[in-house]
Amino acid sequence: MILRGLWERRTLSLVVLLIAVVPIACAAVGPIYTAAAATTVVRDALMAAPVDGRGWRYTTRTGGIQAKAAALTASFTAAPVYGMEISSGDADLSRELSYTLVWQDGQCERLRPVEGRCPRAAGEVMASRASGMAVGSEVRLAALVRREPGTTELRPAPLKVVGVYGHESAGDPFWFGRSLTTPGGESGSSRIDPLFTVPQTREETAVAGAALTADPAQRGGWTDYAIVTVDAGRVLGSDLGALTALQAAADTAGRETDDIVYSRMPVTLRAMTTSSETLGVPTLLVSAQLVGLAWLLLFQTVGDLVRARGAEIALARLRGHGRARVWRFALAEPLLLLALAVPLGLAAGLLAARAMVEALLPPGIPAVFPAQAAYAGLAATAGGLMAAVVSAWRVATRPVTEEWRRTPRRSARGWVPDAVVLVVTALGLVELLAGGVISDTTGQSSSALAVPGLMALGVALLAARGLPVLARRLFGLTRRRGGLGPFLALRQVARGPVTTGSVIVLGTAFGLATFAVSAWTATSADYRRAAAFHNGAPAAITVQPVGPRAFADAVEAADPGGTAAPVIKVPGPPQLIATDPERLARVATWDPELAGGVRLAEAAAALPGPGTPRVMVSGDRFRLTARHDVPPEGWQVRLFATFRIPDRLKPAAIPLGVLRPAGGGSYAWNLPLSCRDAPCELRRVHAEFTPLDEQATIPRMEVVVTRLELRDEGRWQRVPTPRWRVDGDPDRDDGGFVVSLQNNQTLRPATYDPRPAAVVVGVGAKLVPGLDHAFATGVRAVATASAAPGLTGPGVVMDLEQADRIAYGVHEQAVYQVWTRAAGVPALERALREQGLTVVSTRYESEVAAAFVRQGPGLALVLLLISALAAASLALGRTVLALHTAAKRRGYELAALEASGAKVAALRVALLLEQLITAAAGTLAGLVAGLLAAGAALGRIPQFAEPLVTPPLAHDVAAAPVALLTGAGLLAALLCAVAVSEALLRGIRVERLRDTPA
Repeated sequence: MILRGLWERRTLSLVVLLIAVVPIACAAVGPIYTAAAATTVVRDALMAAPVDGRGWRYTTRTGGIQAKAAALTASFTAAPVYGMEISSGDADLSRELSYTLVWQDGQCERLRPVEGRCPRAAGEVMASRASGMAVGSEVRLAALVRREPGTTELRPAPLKVVGVYGHESAGDPFWFGRSLTTPGGESGSSRIDPLFTVPQTREETAVAGAALTADPAQRGGWTDYAIVTVDAGRVLGSDLGALTALQAAADTAGRETDDIVYSRMPVTLRAMTTSSETLGVPTLLVSAQLVGLAWLLLFQTVGDLVRARGAEIALARLRGHGRARVWRFALAEPLLLLALAVPLGLAAGLLAARAMVEALLPPGIPAVFPAQAAYAGLAATAGGLMAAVVSAWRVATRPVTEEWRRTPRRSARGWVPDAVVLVVTALGLVELLAGGVISDTTGQSSSALAVPGLMALGVALLAARGLPVLARRLFGLTRRRGGLGPFLALRQVARGPVTTGSVIVLGTAFGLATFAVSAWTATSADYRRAAAFHNGAPAAITVQPVGPRAFADAVEAADPGGTAAPVIKVPGPPQLIATDPERLARVATWDPELAGGVRLAEAAAALPGPGTPRVMVSGDRFRLTARHDVPPEGWQVRLFATFRIPDRLKPAAIPLGVLRPAGGGSYAWNLPLSCRDAPCELRRVHAEFTPLDEQATIPRMEVVVTRLELRDEGRWQRVPTPRWRVDGDPDRDDGGFVVSLQNNQTLRPATYDPRPAAVVVGVGAKLVPGLDHAFATGVRAVATASAAPGLTGPGVVMDLEQADRIAYGVHEQAVYQVWTRAAGVPALERALREQGLTVVSTRYESEVAAAFVRQGPGLALVLLLISALAAASLALGRTVLALHTAAKRRGYELAALEASGAKVAALRVALLLEQLITAAAGTLAGLVAGLLAAGAALGRIPQFAEPLVTPPLAHDVAAAPVALLTGAGLLAALLCAVAVSEALLRGIRVERLRDTPA
């Protein structure tokens, strides 16, 4: 009987099933998409981390490395890479050389032999090309010994070089961030690049001073290690807790044992957690609002199905069925449809979520089905269950005669439920927008995402209450003019309960959709703006660090046209961008409105400072002549000179000697070896006190440099004396400076502006880091802006030449980039490589903006946009269906009107106007609600995983997409109204008045 009833009402039943499936699917999409988005967040953070931030390096001297490494493995980690090493000096004590002998499983697949082969037997090693060792040579380490045959004497074991490898980059994850080869410019160091061997070398040798035991692990000296890395292709968002547990285990091992666990995984975990936290709450709020909207849709749609069976239920009551049987009969069909809709909706949700994941998230992100998706789908059906129960109760308690009326009576709708909902909605909005929920110092909170749902529901309720009142106000007008069509339409709108429900559903759905479109357009524009400033230029090519002047010269040679700018970024706060101002003005992102109307070309023209010649020296020995006070008794004063070495990032200080008691003299020392091949720059002269015994007095003396000399090829030549500057005494320029334990002064050649010009963003009077991160100088603002290229927070943009002259060296965390336009990047990369620069990566503005989208807030907004648009379409379809069903129930009334002389055209106008007024009212109410919610909440909803400092964001809503959404809704309503009206008119015949109601 139930199936027969469903077949008799197959159109309505099918529509109810469809409308039940879609909300369940939308509710299930949220958790599925959230799980995939969490995986995206975790993988993006992992890929953005440095090599040593993607795992752990477990080091032990007590053996058992396999068991210890197993404690750091999980389903999402790669197989551990094992290795061992030992450090030792040269067996030839006359040479102060330091060696590291290494074996790492799989090393031969990673090392690139430029000569010879990889070691295969005990005692064989592979050396680096920079070490200068040749194939066939031998090296002996002081720490490794073996027993000479036939004797008990232990002598250093010979290691034979069987291969030479080239430069190996620390960027290879296999080495876990370890730098194998010596950086350029440090060839004079006593550190020798690692020698690679095989495990048999350890077995056949002993460590000097250790016993020769049968167990190699007990021989001491050797260090075992294991590298465990997280596989980005297998880790999921749900593994974040397990990752945290592994890091806790690593911390425990490093704290409670003598083992060492090295990793920068805590930094990576913080990035993962921060972005994940900005994902969970927003997607939960989005899903909750969609579930609430699903309740509204199902409540009314299932109610329509139960009311359509009113006559049958009344007949069952007349036949004497008991109350329980009547209720079972009334609820059977809707409950069966809801039960069928749950698995279909969950399956549809999984398919839709997979399509979203494939289209919106990076490749390879799995769309798993979490338990929360099933819970959300079941929660979405609650509205249908409530509707079935309420509607069945109403039908079961209404008078039987009322169920058989051909034209239902108008029933007044109480204000109490609406008033309660409006009060709760208003209180919620006040708490969210002005209360303590949004308490972050930035004024932002994910809870603000609940505003659009509350706002849309409140405005929709007011519109539903106001529309009938407005229709009744127009009754008098339709009595006098307009004809029969408007007369009937306005009275049906004023009396019809379907109008109120339809306006509420449609207004709420379109309110969410309007807000989603508004938020997405504004946020997308904000992402593009932030990406443009953070990237600095349309494309940023990162290269390996070299000397600042060599870097600028290489860019000049690679791009003679001036469409690329060399940039060195130094971390802060405040941050520093050092660049070529003229080239920067041609490619960088800039907004004059954020700089008081100053154009970038104007600011860039004011950045260069004095071009005073630098003090360059080239030779083998440097000598300085000075007069000075007699050193205080009990103190020794040592004089130093600091030089910038070509292609070397760190400065080199040489000791010139101890100041003599005579009060003056010449002091000399050999220059670094690199200064013999290329000129080095004198950066400073300073002196330091060293106590010879305990002294009560604070020493102080004055030194005046009078002459500089350089020895080259055995001949001394005078170096032109520069104009001097003293740090701490800017007015002094005679070459003198004060040596003291407190406020010790430094003498420097005056080749730079002590307060260089800069574009300033939120720095004020703070000192800036400089290329060497010394925070030793302030700047003079030529433009004060709210945002500048390359800065993500407070910082300055200054001339690279001046930044190089002021600093002694370059900070190890400085990032070298070449900013350029998006076109022609591959050609520029090739040209940079030809100039000797190593290109690491290239990042475009669009990639930065896409990375913002893949953060938690961006992923939540994508979910809101797609789900809200789907819900709006469903709500529009449900509204047209409800109006069609209500008009069909009035078929006898319309037939009577036609029999009394009403023209078909007038009835067509009545039906069209009724549907258009209802759909337009709901759509426009949603438009107003969505725009109000956007104005109230856009500035409060987090758009980035971490609050953005610069640039300032406008949150401007694009009018065209919102207008397109509203126009599409109204057009769809018009087309549906025309189709429904024509279908209803075909069924209206005078002969129907003779039919007996079923």
